[in-house]
Amino acid sequence: MDYTIRIAEEAESLFMRYGVRAVTMDRIAHELGMSKRTIYEKFSDKDSLLEYVIRRKAEKQKEIFYHLMNESDNVIEVIFKILETAFDQMSGMNPSYMMDIKKYHHRVYDAVCKRGELRNSELSLAILKRGVAEGVFRPGINVEIVNEGIHGFIDSAHSSDIFHGNRFSRMEIFDNLLFNYMRGISTDDGVIILEQYRSQLGINKNVIRNEK
Repeated sequence: MDYTIRIAEEAESLFMRYGVRAVTMDRIAHELGMSKRTIYEKFSDKDSLLEYVIRRKAEKQKEIFYHLMNESDNVIEVIFKILETAFDQMSGMNPSYMMDIKKYHHRVYDAVCKRGELRNSELSLAILKRGVAEGVFRPGINVEIVNEGIHGFIDSAHSSDIFHGNRFSRMEIFDNLLFNYMRGISTDDGVIILEQYRSQLGINKNVIRNEK
């Protein structure tokens, strides 16, 4: 395996488990059983490694989400499969992961996170258009405005402390934010389908709550 990929995979695992600030280049080198010099031959500093890890993770996630979209029977199924996948990924994420990036790695945050490159806006726009075509979302909505609104409130939630601490599970947060938003743009038939899938996901609420 290419050293670049080996380093990135180990760094991603450590960042997700312990947070970015707690993981030093020395720690990564130690876990890999290689010299720090070898890491610096591939990445000039921790910021460049972190940015590579984030972009690589985002591309892998995008591939997974598009695959889920292509294999799902309807757009609501797409959304819930994506949410379940995202919750599963977040279950192994240290709560300080994103906060560390924002607080201690400004260049990376500005270059990748702040510019919205991690939003998957194209995917969410495609989901909205498909929902309108399937009669799940109301035909009169402006999908571009709705798409910006969805990502806007997600960004706001991430920038606040609502995702941090132990007050709420991620399921509770998305149940009160995303699902209510989706109800507002759904047709009567869409609401019925949405509630059916929401009830199915609710079976796993206690499991999802454990990832707080």
